[in-house]
Amino acid sequence: MTMNLRALHSFRRLFQLLTAIATAAFLAEGWVVQGAERPAGGTIEGRVLNAASGEYLENARVLVQGTPIEAMTDAGGNYRLVGVPAGTSVVKAFFTGFPTQTTTVVVGSGDTLKQDFSFSGYRAGGDVVKLSKYVVDAPREMTGAAIAINEQRFAANIKTVVSTDEFGKVAEGNAGEFLKFLPGVTVDSNGIGGNARLISLNGVPPDYVPVTIGGFGLASAGAPNSTSRAVEIDMVSINNMSRIEISFSPTPETPGMALAGTVNMVPRSAFERSGVRFDASAYIAMRDNARDFRKTEGPMDSYQRNVHPGYDFSLVVPLNKRFGFTLSGGLSKQFIPEQYMTNTWRGGGYCHEWFDVPEYDARQALSLGVPRG
Repeated sequence: MTMNLRALHSFRRLFQLLTAIATAAFLAEGWVVQGAERPAGGTIEGRVLNAASGEYLENARVLVQGTPIEAMTDAGGNYRLVGVPAGTSVVKAFFTGFPTQTTTVVVGSGDTLKQDFSFSGYRAGGDVVKLSKYVVDAPREMTGAAIAINEQRFAANIKTVVSTDEFGKVAEGNAGEFLKFLPGVTVDSNGIGGNARLISLNGVPPDYVPVTIGGFGLASAGAPNSTSRAVEIDMVSINNMSRIEISFSPTPETPGMALAGTVNMVPRSAFERSGVRFDASAYIAMRDNARDFRKTEGPMDSYQRNVHPGYDFSLVVPLNKRFGFTLSGGLSKQFIPEQYMTNTWRGGGYCHEWFDVPEYDARQALSLGVPRG
């Protein structure tokens, strides 16, 4: 009986000792995890702005000098540098076409510091040459070119990026009229009136060229009974597009049907700008061989005009850092002369009959975008 009590007492002491060791190990592990989760340094975050145009810059490179810490800005110009050593650090911001911005900051351990960058001078390259005072009244086109060049420079594959601001206004608002001037792109005009409709890259048929808007697949604007994969873009409006990206080399996320590449249209975003911007234009559309301002015979035994007015507009309103909206629209109408020929069998031969059947190509566009921050 005495031996059993002694054994029970020894077992109880052993159990208490093991429990104490397990508890100490658990607490030590918790302290290690908490220490690992706690940042070794501080955090720097902010936005990169083009002060000349009021646009926030995407894919601007921000880095901490002397360290491997760097980040690229998103579509709203935001960046975040994590794990910055505590103390004084030199932070640099780089964007193609502008002088490098450099600033010195003091970061505390575990603190978050806000540091914005603003580019205000355009640089064509090379050393600075001082000239007499002159004014260049084309900041919008120069800014658009700088954004496109920077996108191509930091792209992961072979890509052509063109800003719609650099090209200028497209009277008809047809995105195909913009794309046909880009290298490696062929636009087929197989529609009535020669409208730019189908896209081909490096000779690959339009059936194997995916077209997206903001990365999302675009449904064809053609006939509803069509079973082709080709996307007809003659009814896609260009006035709400910020830039167009053409990738000529496939990447792992590229659709399998993209044999020669993809076409991505990037819409305007309210987070791209720091202030309200409104652009509008008005024009008249006419054919060179039908410049009649008076009414002429039209389809269905009616009289129509061959010269028509048109307009387009784009409004970008950033209300705050997390909410804004874009509104764009346009109207265009174009006269299209068409001639048809029919063969009719009359006794011993054919009779050819010609018909003038003019048509009108009208397009209306209205777009509202509400991005979320």
